Amino acid sequence: MKRTLKVVVVLILVLFSGFWIWYEYTYSMDTVIPFEVNSSHNNTKVLIASQGSRFKDSLVKNILSHYEKDTIYFKVIDVYTLFATNIDKWDALVIINSWEYGSPPKNVKRFIKNHPNDTDKLIILSTVGSSHITIKNVDVISGESIIEKTPEYTEIVVNRLDQILKSK
Repeated sequence: MKRTLKVVVVLILVLFSGFWIWYEYTYSMDTVIPFEVNSSHNNTKVLIASQGSRFKDSLVKNILSHYEKDTIYFKVIDVYTLFATNIDKWDALVIINSWEYGSPPKNVKRFIKNHPNDTDKLIILSTVGSSHITIKNVDVISGESIIEKTPEYTEIVVNRLDQILKSK
C-alpha cells in the first residue's frame, strides 16, 4: 500500500512538473533586445518597455512607425529591466506586458508602486483575457493579444501618448 502511494505521488509530481514546463515554454514571453530610434539629444524622450511576442512586437513597431517623422527619441527595452529605469529622464513611458497568473509582472507592480507621483507619464497596455483588469490608481489598457487588433490598440496608445506629450 505504501509503495502504491509513493508511486502515485511521484507520478503526480512528474505530471505537474511536465505541465509546468510545457506551460512556461508555450506561454512565456520572449526577451526584447533593447534598441533606440532617433537621437538621445532630442527634447522629447519616450521609453517603451515591452515583453516579446508577435502581438507586442507588432504594437511597438506600429507606435514607432506612427512617429517616424517626428523628432522624438524612443528607447525600447525589455519590461524586466524596468528596475534600472530613471523615470525622470523620460517624458512618457509605455509599458506593454502580459498578466501572469492573474497579476501584472511583479517588477511592473513594483515600478508603479515606487513612482506613485509619476503615473501621469505612464501608459500601460496589459494583454489579458478580460478588458476589465485594473491596477490600483493607474489607468490600464487591457485586452486580448489578438494580432488583428494591433491597429486598434496602436491608436489608443498613440492618442494617450499624444496627450501626455502635449501636456509636457
